[in-house]
Amino acid sequence: MKVCPSCRLRYGDDVEFCLVDGEVLEAVQDPRIGHVLGGRYTLTEVIGRGGMATVYKAHHSLGRRNVAIKVLHDRFADDLSLHERFAREAEKTKSLAHPNIIEVYDLGKTDDGVPYLVMELLDGHPLDQVLRRRRQLAPQETIALGLQIARGLSRAHDFDVVHRDVKPENIFLCRSDDRVPVVKLVDFGIAIKQDDLRLTASGQMIGSPRYMAPERFRDKQVIIPASDLYAFGILLFEMATGKLPFESESMAGYLFHHMETAPPRLSSLVKDCPPELDRLVDELLAKEPSDRPVDAHAVVATLSSVATESAKRIRRVSALSQRVRASGLQLRMDAWAARARTYSEMLDRCWPEENAPRLMAERAAELNAAVARLRMLHKVAKSREEELGQLDAQLKLDRERIGHAIQALAEDLSRSKSKERDEVRPSAPGGGNWADAYRRALAAVIDFDMRHPNSPTDQALRALQDATEAYEKWMEAQKRTGLTDLGFQLEALRKRQSSLDGEARDKRERISRELTENGEERTRLEVKLVELSQDLSAALGGRPELADLFDRLRAGG
Repeated sequence: MKVCPSCRLRYGDDVEFCLVDGEVLEAVQDPRIGHVLGGRYTLTEVIGRGGMATVYKAHHSLGRRNVAIKVLHDRFADDLSLHERFAREAEKTKSLAHPNIIEVYDLGKTDDGVPYLVMELLDGHPLDQVLRRRRQLAPQETIALGLQIARGLSRAHDFDVVHRDVKPENIFLCRSDDRVPVVKLVDFGIAIKQDDLRLTASGQMIGSPRYMAPERFRDKQVIIPASDLYAFGILLFEMATGKLPFESESMAGYLFHHMETAPPRLSSLVKDCPPELDRLVDELLAKEPSDRPVDAHAVVATLSSVATESAKRIRRVSALSQRVRASGLQLRMDAWAARARTYSEMLDRCWPEENAPRLMAERAAELNAAVARLRMLHKVAKSREEELGQLDAQLKLDRERIGHAIQALAEDLSRSKSKERDEVRPSAPGGGNWADAYRRALAAVIDFDMRHPNSPTDQALRALQDATEAYEKWMEAQKRTGLTDLGFQLEALRKRQSSLDGEARDKRERISRELTENGEERTRLEVKLVELSQDLSAALGGRPELADLFDRLRAGG
């Protein structure tokens, strides 16, 4: 297959020049290059390949911008559970709407039923490439980048989303207008809501062993934000030291280290390490989730306390993936119209009395009708795209507004959790807070019941009384610190966001279907235009009086 390097029109291997602009065609190995997805995304080049998907750079012909598109590999075309995960990734990531999380614009399926995601095109490098080149970062640079990562995680956790694979490969450092890197958390494809286990195969462990929290090894189904914080602690350690806290050649080795081995203190390896960063990493790498910071907002607060004023600024990526010059679709529209006029001129020159051969006249008439239809479809598509753009713009504003409100509540909740931990921890038997005490007592009740199913014991009764008391103390502590009220407000905002997303999704799917059908018809028309042009060129070629007009066609109409 060949593709025009200018307008991206696709041709067979036997064609040398583009009929639209006269460019020499380029052979491509990937059959999707030049393909138009959803009636508006033209794939232009491969920018990354993974085990599950290929990522392409694409031009959004109607929106006039460049985007990145992740297309699932063909071998997963029939994996419906994976398709659902792709769809979940799109909807979930769109709802997060945060400067430190990659933005997802659209979701669709190729002609052969393979799902794809349309995302913002990032300009920069993943963190793992930076670390391979530089080994370790200065403490203040570690703090600055860590602050942005923690902000992204806090937004995800605010919406009850756990990433589950926080590692350097999934942290992208983008160029900004003032040359300070902007962090983007990427690859939320394996992220999952805490209550959504149905999309994960039984027994499947998702994540990287080097960054996996101890509880993940104990129970593969554990899905809690604290596990992301543990992975983030390892990431901070790696950024500051240039190495991991634990090294092993096997999964078993990592399992042992994460569960049993105390990590080295950051201050023992990093000169001039701020004590706040040293303590934070030590807390993040605690074996028990309850001993880590209460949430990502607490981590943000700690890092902010030692970050420079410049590092605390919220930055946006540069405008690389924003508006670009018109190309592709509009260029082809104009060129097809010019080509149709040129063929009509050829017929008039050869047969000035309008007595051209019937077949040629019919071909020319078909060509003009197809061009007119193509222009009309293009106009309709632009109108639908504008409608979609307005819908997305309003939804983005709503998401940002609700996101800010959720963040404010979540920060209050974080401070309340820290207060509850500080106030209640000394009173809870066995250490930890009353929530921990309740879970320990409840586990004891269940254990006694399993061991003595038909004969109640005094020990079981005492454990049940301890669980009841701990639960009551836990509820009292939450009421004192405002946790219950804040939790209700937070959940109400999440439901409001979910409702807005659902309303917009229905409208969006309707418009997207129309755009896809429109694009499919435009593609069929362009195939027909190529065939008609080749027929007319073959029939009229060799006439010396038309040499200048054929030169015009070869020059692009």
